[in-house]
Amino acid sequence: MMSDVAEYPAVTDAVRTVRSPAPAARKFSSLVTDSLRSRHARRAGSILVKNRVEADTGGSRVGRPFQRFALACATFALANCIVAAPKEHADKSSGAVRAAAQTVAIVVITLDGVRWQEVFEGVDAKLAAAHDLAPEQVVPARRLLPNLYAIIDGHGAALGAPGYGAPISASGPNFLSLPGYAELFSGRTVTGCDDNQCRGISAHTIIEELSAGTHADAGEVAAVTSWPEIAKVTSYAGADAAVSSGRHGGSHREAFARDAEGARLLALAENAPHGLGDPDFRADSLTADIAIHHLKAHAPRFLFLGLGEPDEFAHMNDYGGYLAALRRADARLGELDAELQRLAQRGTRTALFVTADHGRADGFVNHGGAYPESARVWLVAAGSAFQGRGFVAAPSGRRLADIAPTVREIAHLKRDSDRAAGVPLMELLGTSTL
Repeated sequence: MMSDVAEYPAVTDAVRTVRSPAPAARKFSSLVTDSLRSRHARRAGSILVKNRVEADTGGSRVGRPFQRFALACATFALANCIVAAPKEHADKSSGAVRAAAQTVAIVVITLDGVRWQEVFEGVDAKLAAAHDLAPEQVVPARRLLPNLYAIIDGHGAALGAPGYGAPISASGPNFLSLPGYAELFSGRTVTGCDDNQCRGISAHTIIEELSAGTHADAGEVAAVTSWPEIAKVTSYAGADAAVSSGRHGGSHREAFARDAEGARLLALAENAPHGLGDPDFRADSLTADIAIHHLKAHAPRFLFLGLGEPDEFAHMNDYGGYLAALRRADARLGELDAELQRLAQRGTRTALFVTADHGRADGFVNHGGAYPESARVWLVAAGSAFQGRGFVAAPSGRRLADIAPTVREIAHLKRDSDRAAGVPLMELLGTSTL
């Protein structure tokens, strides 16, 4: 409650009307202040004003009419100040409470090893020629990735495009997949995972934080990935999250089989023939099927989808296969975005992040510490939680470590105060996260 009558101009004016000498006015002001601190401020205020007016006007016939008039004015002003003025503060507070209590649906998607060049410039003509692709396959970014650009142009934002502010990068120094995922999940530039042979992560993750207090079989927090190794860095100390990593890996996988269709998709993926990559690598189409069904059927608070085929084709120096994997990923992105828009229309606070765990060397095939250019990535974001639209300029260099702090802001989690922690992407969120 307000503690000083000066915050109520109407009361101050009424006091000036009835005051006598300055000392009496000061005494009166302190009485009104005390009355404002009372739980029954309106009643106490009227009595105090009445007593003050009686003392100043006496019992004369001239004083009594003035007494009644001043008492009415002061009581009316005080009541309006107490009832009406704090309404602005109450409205703001109630808005904050509503935002904190609002259902959220946050989806983070990574396209493993996808270069910023294809995302923002389209098919590379030189690489296409070197790989004997037909000239008509050299298309701009909007034709290569129509669903991604429907988001950027319509209701989302992109960070890291050439000519639009500072770039966004993996922190490295070794620009490999597991370090990139560890940075993304933890929101820290130092994670204890330095290469693809690391056994885990030395920091807690957003998957852990969001799943705290949930029931694993509910699948409220879920991660579905094609590459099985990602499961190593989804948490530091274990999490009550549903993780399906590769054809057979992960924890609490039963959460994806809670309904007949989810069980069918999980079994289909487990028994699918070996394809790209590691023996337990799961095809992106099957990984996406599981994730999209889980989002539609169970509306989790947080869903991570890791698609890995673009990186696999790139390591094989198959530019045509890399582009085809990008197109397939773009089609599934359209399905996920459509479902999030449906949830937003029903009042859910939504957020979609699409990015990569690392970039690529200028020669396309490789990435890592020996290729500093492979640090650069990109980010597309959309959803009702964001205010940024179109190509947004970052005010300074951004990191993969900045994504988790942004998720924390949206989900109203406590900020990470560690020195290695990233910062929220306020150019996307705007001046307020409520």
